[in-house]
Amino acid sequence: MNKTSDDIKVMMQSRDGMNETEPLFFRILNIFAHFVLLNLLWLLCALPVITLIPATSALFSVVRQWLISGIDAGSTQLFFHYFKANFKRSFSIGLLWLLAGLILFIDFYLVSQVQFTGDFFVLILIIFASIIYLFVTLYSLCIMAHYELTVMETLKNALFLSVSHLLRSVLSLLIIGLALVLVFYLPFMIFIVGSVLAFILYNIFHTIPVVKNRTESEASITR
Repeated sequence: MNKTSDDIKVMMQSRDGMNETEPLFFRILNIFAHFVLLNLLWLLCALPVITLIPATSALFSVVRQWLISGIDAGSTQLFFHYFKANFKRSFSIGLLWLLAGLILFIDFYLVSQVQFTGDFFVLILIIFASIIYLFVTLYSLCIMAHYELTVMETLKNALFLSVSHLLRSVLSLLIIGLALVLVFYLPFMIFIVGSVLAFILYNIFHTIPVVKNRTESEASITR
């Protein structure tokens, strides 16, 4: 009789343990599903390439909203809301981004194909400019997720922050590099790596102070 009672207690404890772990399991599954869905939305809207910056800006904006309101704030409606709301500004920055990237690519190609006096020095300058280009891109995305700034104010702040917070900038490039290596060896990770990467990068940048315009003092990105 005592043995049976002990067995029942063990079974009840085991069942209680399962009930306690079920919410955590479904919570983790819910978070995973949100990240995958957000990543798929980003991939879909970024496919035309010319809309890569608007799509990525919306991606960062959704991640920011998740940190403020929780992941239950949603994915699809939020993404398309920010995609439409910030499209004009982010599309303008995207055009400048594509133009600058094209110029850097052409310069690199020409320098690597044609030998002339001082070509190594020019190559170093192009590599340096490319690194700054990547830094400005990252900070522009974070700034667009927070502030209603003009295109020039966004780029000005992005350039200033990328240089003044060099350690975070380099760390971000290393993380992006690791993500690319991960996708190269595990191609299926492309279905989630974008949203996770945005989440990580946002957490690196979101406490950096930003000068909104010439008349306002520095204000924290976090609100």
